[in-house]
Amino acid sequence: MPSRCRPAGKSAGNIVEFEQGGAARAQYGKKLLSSLARVLSAEFGKGFDERNLRHMRAFYQAFPIWNAVRTELSWTHYRTLLKVDSDSARQWYMNETAEQGWTTRALDRQIGTLYYERLLASQDRAAVEQEAASNLQLLGKSPREFVRDPVLLEFLGLPNAGAFLESDLEQALIDQLQGFLLELGKGFAFVARQQRISTESKDF
Repeated sequence: MPSRCRPAGKSAGNIVEFEQGGAARAQYGKKLLSSLARVLSAEFGKGFDERNLRHMRAFYQAFPIWNAVRTELSWTHYRTLLKVDSDSARQWYMNETAEQGWTTRALDRQIGTLYYERLLASQDRAAVEQEAASNLQLLGKSPREFVRDPVLLEFLGLPNAGAFLESDLEQALIDQLQGFLLELGKGFAFVARQQRISTESKDF
């Protein structure tokens, strides 16, 4: 399970299983999530507002089997996948996104054009695939799409997240290098523990 989805899974699991007794919705109505949002935000800070809790609950209901979740995808990818009603289509889009390296924009485009459904209905799959590939090329890529934002470092297991020393962060990253590279996204490689970078006036 991706590190960025682990908090979502825990919170959503508690909402559905304990607060809702496994039911799709709580019997006591709309006040549940707003009440939980206040409690969780007070204890853990940002990221647990009512809107995010709705996404977390929907994620838990759409992906109940944790081992089936693709670690290559970001939380934004999964929020996009929640737009898909069909379980089979959602699973296909998830796997295809991971294997093809689609950005969230690309995934949203494929869902919006009913790519999966058109593949199933077409007798010329190659033509549909070519059309989809051509449409994705028109999207282009910005530099920001190569680095995930935000980058979550929960997998490092460091105490007091956001208040640790740079040396502790460096050592933890080296210890968990594979997880860190997966968190950054595709296209990254380990070059050296420290790499010298020079500008006109300084060395780093």
